[in-house]
Amino acid sequence: MPGPQWRRAPQQAPQSLMRGLGALIVMAIVGLSAFFVVAEERRGDGRESAAPPGAEPGIASREIDAEPLTQREVFPKPTVQPTADTAAYQVTMTHSDSECRIATIGELGALLEDHGCDQVVRARLTAPYGGYQVTTGVFNLADETGAGQVSELAGILVENGRGTFTTLGGSAGDPFTEPMAQVGWRSRGHFLLYCVVARPDGQLVTDDDPYAARITAELVEEYLGERVVGQRTLAP
Repeated sequence: MPGPQWRRAPQQAPQSLMRGLGALIVMAIVGLSAFFVVAEERRGDGRESAAPPGAEPGIASREIDAEPLTQREVFPKPTVQPTADTAAYQVTMTHSDSECRIATIGELGALLEDHGCDQVVRARLTAPYGGYQVTTGVFNLADETGAGQVSELAGILVENGRGTFTTLGGSAGDPFTEPMAQVGWRSRGHFLLYCVVARPDGQLVTDDDPYAARITAELVEEYLGERVVGQRTLAP
């Protein structure tokens, strides 16, 4: 195979000179570019150690947010008012436990334990809408990655009747039969927030129930998500 062009035509001195100068210019540009890349990487060291977009460093893990939850922190009053514009829920029972599976049935308990869950704080409430009975609470997991994974996998378990969340002070029921209650949950930081909504007459809570979605949004998103867990992101 023939060698490089400049070796094949040494007699073309002007062209060789121009090629040589061109090569030097290219090398200089490459070297300068490398300098800027290195400088940019050095400036970027601080950004690389920062939390990824959407993460909440203050509650990213139990190692950072080490203070355990308490019943007083999560349910400090005999009523729960998610926002100033919503009606109050009556608290009829509260409970805290270091065994997370006590608030679950089926495979969900083992899933929580596999992701470092060491605490659940929950309450039984009467909703201001139709007398619906609600169990709502917070699971304390090791980190936000695990909490997010449990949140995703819980959907598979619930949909397939392999596990779900239980009511407080009620019958656990059979996870392999059609549940009467409707469940909702989400993760925030290293916590998993959830609620179980049941009708006072024991009938099925349907997907288009006029109250279930509202109750879930008020308790899981607004009360537990913002007023309880959200306060920990503001701690010094």
